[in-house]
Formats: sequence, C-alpha cells, structure tokens
Amino acid sequence: MSFTARSFGLLAWLALASLVACVDVSDSGGGAGGSGGSGGDAAGPGSTSVGTGLTTSSSVAGSGATTGSATTGVTTSATTGASSSVTGTGGGDSTTSTSTGSTGSGTCDIFCSDFEDGALPSEVQFFPEYLRPSMADYVTLDSTGHSGSRSVKVSGTGFSQMLGVPVPSTFWGRIYLKGSSASQMGHNTYIAATTADGDPNNGEHIRIGEHQCQLELNRKSDDAEKLSNGGMYMCSGGVKLAADTWYCLEFYYNGPGREVRVFVDGTEVDSLHVTDWGPYEYKLFKFGFEKYHGAEKTMWYDDIALGTERMGCGT
Repeated sequence: MSFTARSFGLLAWLALASLVACVDVSDSGGGAGGSGGSGGDAAGPGSTSVGTGLTTSSSVAGSGATTGSATTGVTTSATTGASSSVTGTGGGDSTTSTSTGSTGSGTCDIFCSDFEDGALPSEVQFFPEYLRPSMADYVTLDSTGHSGSRSVKVSGTGFSQMLGVPVPSTFWGRIYLKGSSASQMGHNTYIAATTADGDPNNGEHIRIGEHQCQLELNRKSDDAEKLSNGGMYMCSGGVKLAADTWYCLEFYYNGPGREVRVFVDGTEVDSLHVTDWGPYEYKLFKFGFEKYHGAEKTMWYDDIALGTERMGCGT
C-alpha cells in the first residue's frame, strides 16, 4: 500500500492531536502562591477548621506568604478565671521547659514560664514604669491555668497594662491566652514587640490584638494595620477569638528582616504576614492589654515560650 503526501500529513495531525489530549492541564498549584509581599490582601476561599472550634485559612509553614483568607470561627466556652490568689511582683524563678509542639522543634532558649511558682519570674517587668507602684491593681497570678493551676491575669481597665521580657531583634514566641469577652470591634492590643524601653509612647511597637471583631496586626508609628479578614473594615470574617476560651498564639518577629508572622492554634494567619515593616531592633516582648478604642477587658496568659526557633503549641 502506498501513501500520498496528503495521507501522511493527515496521520501526523491525528497523532499530534492524540498526544495533546493526554496532557493534564488541571494542576491547581500554578500561579497562586505569590512571593510574600506585605501580607495585606488574602486570596483563595479555602479554609480548614483547627483547634477548639477556630476556623482559619490553610497555609504553608515555610517562610513565604501563602494565599487564603481566614474565616469566621465559632468556639466552645471554657472555664473562666474567677479568683485572684497571689499578686505578681517579680522576683520569682522562671520555669525552664523544653516542651515542643507538633508544628515546631525549637526550645524556649530565650525565656519560658508556666507561672506555677507563685510569683512572676524576675525577667518580667510591668509597663508603663510610672504605674509600677500600682501594678497589683492590674496584674495578679490567678488560680485558673491553661496547663497547670496558675496563669497571669491582667485587668485591662486603663490605657496600658503590659508585662515585658527582654528579647533579641529576631525571635519566635508562643503564648496561651484567653479573654473575658470575644474579639471586640474597638482596637486593643494583646502582645507586642517594641524597640524602646517599654513605655507605650516610646519607640516603635508592632502589635497583635483585636479590631473589627477579629485578630489584627498594627504598627504604632503610622497606625498601619492588617486585618485577618484580608482588609475589610467590618465585623465579617477574620480570625475571631471567643470569650473564656484558651488559644495558642504563636508569633515570629524578625526586626532586621522586616518580617512578622502570626499563628493561631498551629495554623498561620496568612493575611497577618508582613515582610516590609522595618528594619527594627527589638528590645522587649510585651503581653497584657492596651486599650485604644475598645471596652475594658480581662486577659489571662499562660505557658509563654520565647526562643530562636519555632516551638509550636506544646505545653
């Protein structure tokens, strides 16, 4: 049998079409990740439920920013702290613990405490300094603990009631926290890293707290802000913390590298990842309550761990 040139061309075209039909073009990974950027707007509707009823976005634990926005979570109630027992005055010994979580392998080689010793560790100081003589009005060791029988109770009744621990310019941290009310519409701070002496009006403060009924990240100097719902100024979406519920809050502050990352119950909140705030030389890590536009609030803190590597949510 002989083939004409036209017949051969037709067969070649059919073979090529068959080959193209076999190519899989359904790869979902292309073009969605991005390069990190400032961590402002989040993309992608997918979400997974983690922790004690908290719903937040799925993410990658690498150093780059990922896509996907956090969504509303409904949590179950835990027992609230009711009685104040020992006034925290400083001077106690810090608890040395090297427990690790499933999402980190580091140790708390900067500072750690479960506050079970009956007094605040000597490294912990109250700020602002001019209110230190009346510290007992704001800070006590409470009989409710996350992992043990005690936690730090902070009565947020004024502008700023914060406890500070010295840190290097780059550090990882983990702390368990719960509040007497759910995430408020008003703007308030839970934790912060600062470049100055601990006074809330001095230096730069990179703050993690609440605003618009959700978790947020805020910079003091220019009031730049990242909302966990991706930037919509409304009480819709975002990572919401319920009242009387313990949460594991992790954070990564890299002052010279201009980077901040935030995790809740082991999952990164992608919309709170920034890579262009700085460079800064952090000196103190602070936790407690700082009230700007919100209502008064009581906060509890336990199982704090600060280290050079991520430690995860282990107790």
